[in-house]
Amino acid sequence: MALKTYKDKVKVILEKHEKARNNDGTLLAFYIWEYMPHMIGKDQDGEPCIRLSNIKHLPPIENLRRSRQIIQNDLGLFPPTDPKVCKARKIKEENWRNAEVREAKQS
Repeated sequence: MALKTYKDKVKVILEKHEKARNNDGTLLAFYIWEYMPHMIGKDQDGEPCIRLSNIKHLPPIENLRRSRQIIQNDLGLFPPTDPKVCKARKIKEENWRNAEVREAKQS
């Protein structure tokens, strides 16, 4: 089944890639890597890159951020793994720990 919404795709990324839970830029990178590989090219050194002309075709990071917020804050799934990020996002430790327990039970 093909995932259609940002929220569905972000949920898969947050589940698979813990680093994406802490940083929206990292979330965007994984999103592009997973769902838009045709946008990734190689630079002169053979490193992955995105052409400037393709940037306008990338998903708005605000949409990905909002999807992450809904998944983490409203649904209580896939909390940040970095305590500093939790503190910065004002996630109460009790809620963070409860989410970790729920996640462990699902595994």
